[in-house]
Amino acid sequence: MKKTRQITKWLAVLLFLSANIFAVDLKNEDSQRYEVKIYEGAGTLNTWIDGNTTSPSICSDCEIEVVGVGRIKVKGSEKVVIKDGKLTRQ
Repeated sequence: MKKTRQITKWLAVLLFLSANIFAVDLKNEDSQRYEVKIYEGAGTLNTWIDGNTTSPSICSDCEIEVVGVGRIKVKGSEKVVIKDGKLTRQ
């Protein structure tokens, strides 16, 4: 029983770390706020990103739409940047 708990704890830690290592960041280098739609699996998350901020670990495999700017498919540990009204991948 004790060994099973230890294994379970380590698996939980590994899952948490791997989810954060392979997560997409969204960085807004513009001064304006943008509406953002994140399409992952069967769901859509509607949110905002303020000017000159970064939203870390927003997804691991998704499509990001910055309304009025564009859409981009990303996965893993990529970084998406909004700069000068354009959407790019780094």
